[in-house]
Amino acid sequence: MHAQKIIVIHPGSLNLRIGRASDLNPITILHAIGRRRKMDQKLHTNIMYHDPMLPRLSKEKEVMQEFEESRLQVSHSIQSHVTQYEERGGGAKRLRVATPPQQIATFNRRSVPVELPLDIPTKSDLKDSTDIKEEKDEQSYKIKEDIFDEDILKLNVDEACDYNIHFPMKRGDLNLHNNIGGSLTSVMSDLESIWSYVIEERMSIARRTLGQYGAVLVISDVYNRSVLREMVTLLLQHLGFRACFLVQDHVAATFGAGLGYACVVDVGDQKCSISCVEDGISHPDTRVRLGYGSGDLSQVFLALLRKCSFPYKDCNVEESYSDAVVINNLKELYCHLNLEICGAQEKVFEVKKINKRLRYTLQLGDECVVAPLAFFHTELFSITGKKKSVQLQMRSSQQSDPEDCFDAEYIRETGRVRNGRGDQLLDGAMPITGDTPDEELVVVDNFDVDERTANVRNTDKEEQLYFSSVGGQIVPLDMAVVRSIERCMTDDMKRKMYGSILLVGGGSKLSGFSKWLEQKIILHVRSAEQFAYEVNVCVKEMDASMIAWKGAAIMSCLESAPELWLFADEWQKFGLRILREKSIFMW
Repeated sequence: MHAQKIIVIHPGSLNLRIGRASDLNPITILHAIGRRRKMDQKLHTNIMYHDPMLPRLSKEKEVMQEFEESRLQVSHSIQSHVTQYEERGGGAKRLRVATPPQQIATFNRRSVPVELPLDIPTKSDLKDSTDIKEEKDEQSYKIKEDIFDEDILKLNVDEACDYNIHFPMKRGDLNLHNNIGGSLTSVMSDLESIWSYVIEERMSIARRTLGQYGAVLVISDVYNRSVLREMVTLLLQHLGFRACFLVQDHVAATFGAGLGYACVVDVGDQKCSISCVEDGISHPDTRVRLGYGSGDLSQVFLALLRKCSFPYKDCNVEESYSDAVVINNLKELYCHLNLEICGAQEKVFEVKKINKRLRYTLQLGDECVVAPLAFFHTELFSITGKKKSVQLQMRSSQQSDPEDCFDAEYIRETGRVRNGRGDQLLDGAMPITGDTPDEELVVVDNFDVDERTANVRNTDKEEQLYFSSVGGQIVPLDMAVVRSIERCMTDDMKRKMYGSILLVGGGSKLSGFSKWLEQKIILHVRSAEQFAYEVNVCVKEMDASMIAWKGAAIMSCLESAPELWLFADEWQKFGLRILREKSIFMW
């Protein structure tokens, strides 16, 4: 299949990246949809539903008090880190001066926004044809049933009441909930609408011609089989692609980075995921998905700004998507982990309203450093919820599917145990009737029977004990990386993974983040007296948020790619069985 006839889709919790395999960069849009509310629904405000762009902030006093205590501890830890860095010979001894927050708050309180002139149109823009076009745009905007990307961000408070706004993915998984639009059918319908909008409007590909195209879908390393089945059905039956195949994001990232093996650390908007990949295989025992990400960091940064009298007092990230974008932009521009930068820094940013352009001046101190340190001091993330999820890869016995005729649960329930007294049915198994010869029966060893329930029971405990610290606090990113690598089978593989830690994802682009992560992992390795391991965190020159997409595009053009494609007629005929046989990951 030619590269121009392959569409690579990488869905995320915040952004969707999609484009032809032959494109240099993908199209990136907000992965959300606004659906116009019915007329009779406007009388009932409880039916209105808006998914927030940033994780919801906890407003309990106890949580905010704990947050303040954690902030002070993190501020003190910065100086101790400087001392450790100097002792290791990383820099000259010097005093790091931190400006007191009270001094910064005094400046910010006195800061007054400057109103800037709106963009003045030129004479060529003032023709009658332009006015007619603007009127048409306004009319088309008013009657739009579904809105996407920029149209969602431009909504004011009154216009937002006319739409239910959904983000179909949350924390790296489908955004299923009990409110309106939270069912599996609704979420899959939202994905279909968003993806078809980009394909038709942004890529100029008619939907009726998708039968000539193949689709490559980048999925999460920690996956659920039932969700994958729905995704393939969406691509081949609803959208009408000729063929498709699925690739895990960490495997695609190693292809995009040109590495044969790596411990991939993906810092996304609402989750951080880690796994060890070797020769295109993501090892299931090393996979972990942590329920915090760059969006939580934005809320931490905003909380720190408000403690220093943030001059943009009308900022409301819960109700205004444009304000959430402002905070995300400030975080990307000013947050860093470079301890050479200290003292008060004066910054300028603009806020665009309907009929206004305002320029704000503010001072920033160590807030720019403390906020990113939340990845290493996860108690700061408690303001977006104390209970953060940890997900490991579920075993096959925990993902039974009634449509899969070779499902582990089915084989176990219909198999026989062979022991010294002869064949016996498993407990709870369906009786096998008829004259079935013994050689056609599935034989299950005794140890499988004994451990089948133990494996299921131990999984939750394993998650809590291995990726949670004392008191149930979710582990920091550096500790999660170490524990993921330690689950590798051999010492040789552990050594390889420590020496090739690949950092990807949009949340990893903060200045100094990779070096800080490397130093924290070195401290863990040395404390365990594992001096044989050399730690190296790799950062590629390309955009970290696009590495997985590029890797999937590369995979689709390999010489062996024709063997990967799952065709629509095969899916119609064989269903889940063909996905089991052709999937390029351990099913």
